[in-house]
Amino acid sequence: MSKSKNKNKHVARTSDGRPEEDYVRFIPLGGLDEVGMNCSLIECNGAMLLVDCGITFPETDSFGIDIILPDWAYVLDNLDRLDGILITHGHEDHIGALPFFLREVDVPVYAGRLALGMLRKKLQSTELEGEVELYPVEAGDRLEIGPFVVEFVHVNHSIPDAMAIALETPLGRVLFTGDWRIDQTPLYEAPTDLLRLAEFGREGLLAIFADSTNAHTPGFTTSERAVKRGLSELFESVPGRIIIAQFSSNLHRMSGVIDLASRYGRKVALSGHSMVKNFGIARELGLVTLPDDKVLINMQNVRDYPDDEIVIITTGSQAEPRSALTRMAYGDHNDVKIGPTDTIVLSARQIPGNEYYINFMLNNLAKRGAKIITANDGEIHGSGHAQQDELKLMLTLTRPTYLVPVHGEYRMRKRHAELGVEVGVPHTRLIENGDILEITASGAQVIGHVHSGRLLVDGKNVGDPDDFQLRDRRMLATAGILVAVAVIDRDTGEMSAPPDLLQRGVVGPNESEEMLNEAAKAAWDAVKGLPADARRDVSEVSEAIRATIRRYFRRHMDRKPMVIPIVHEL
Repeated sequence: MSKSKNKNKHVARTSDGRPEEDYVRFIPLGGLDEVGMNCSLIECNGAMLLVDCGITFPETDSFGIDIILPDWAYVLDNLDRLDGILITHGHEDHIGALPFFLREVDVPVYAGRLALGMLRKKLQSTELEGEVELYPVEAGDRLEIGPFVVEFVHVNHSIPDAMAIALETPLGRVLFTGDWRIDQTPLYEAPTDLLRLAEFGREGLLAIFADSTNAHTPGFTTSERAVKRGLSELFESVPGRIIIAQFSSNLHRMSGVIDLASRYGRKVALSGHSMVKNFGIARELGLVTLPDDKVLINMQNVRDYPDDEIVIITTGSQAEPRSALTRMAYGDHNDVKIGPTDTIVLSARQIPGNEYYINFMLNNLAKRGAKIITANDGEIHGSGHAQQDELKLMLTLTRPTYLVPVHGEYRMRKRHAELGVEVGVPHTRLIENGDILEITASGAQVIGHVHSGRLLVDGKNVGDPDDFQLRDRRMLATAGILVAVAVIDRDTGEMSAPPDLLQRGVVGPNESEEMLNEAAKAAWDAVKGLPADARRDVSEVSEAIRATIRRYFRRHMDRKPMVIPIVHEL
């Protein structure tokens, strides 16, 4: 199954061919000090594996950037040592960057069936369709890849087919938890394999690289079965149409909602491209089933039924700009017009940073008459990430020598490290993206740093922040743009009239004509004041116009618009 090669040539060797000292290195390229863009390298005696390859989404000041990828320059510089890519589960922050990464590398990908199904859909619209080696794995599978023996372990999460990944090395076993939780009464899947995790502890675990997202939250996560009970109470009490907003990858919750709809005599429509796509992939793989063939209807048919016979499962729990629920909130959805008979159920947590947009969306839904129900109103959502008691139980079972908190902002990882100290983990290490954490028989330490950063995706273009001139985009967004068109005499450098000014986003309609005329006159005077030789130099004239107009608006409006001078010689 593996394409791995012998990589022992990459390390210093003794006379009998063995490495002078075995080492394991962990190099995070993303996922630390952030929630998203998870991507890490694990290296042993020269050979490397990439664990996950995800994206994150831009902040509000990213000005047109679609998504953000980890900068994998270090991997590209060491491709001869990369044996494969291991995927923990199918969320975008773990697989979303793969289509971009696989344009540049030719290595096999090992993942569960759902993650591979989602990846195949992504690759269908690229030149990579059918060109990438994709190997499906299941919990319990063990593979030999280079110096590693890789084992996949079933865990619960908010998406089916999630797995932790254990790697046996000459120094001992290390464990990537991926995103996980302990659900003792899950729906449609087995509980997290605590037995195997405890066996790791008895056999000896060198290091654990562990999800820290909910390290500040006490207790255990809410079971998916309890969420289904909470939703069932709504089905019993809500008289009109039910619209449930959730993540499109939470397929077990979607299945639970469909079961409830069938039980209470309602039809279900799925709204949102990703919702329909992911459910279709899961059905093809047999990961979800329908209680009956007639429960699911097309969105276009929802108006054919009374409101109290309809459930809509929709995207938009995070108020994404073009998501289905957001379009409903602004009256822009083709098939759904929100009214007083609608109950909106937000069955998802608010991702930090989205609170303002979610509240704005919910207010618009309420203005249209809808009743809003969130997790504050009942047990309608359970997190996919382990909380404090689960994190401590994981550490108690696995008994690692080293705890390296990952997958989270710094304060989350710091709290996770503190939990490790509380339960007696001998060593914890808080590192940063790009750090090289090396573990040898004598200990663990950061021995250096590799380049780590962000690649921005704008349409079909991929590059670093400098490539997209974010500083200029920020200036355009906050201060506007002015184009100054001037004509000068080629021989004398004289301007017969002030430059023509065209503006967008600089001044309002009431004051625009007067201010633009004054700014143009100031630029004309500045050019007149140049020495004769400078007036015959287009670059000197251009700079005088640009600087004068910028100075004018800074003095009169305290703004610094982008000024683009265009000087023609006649």
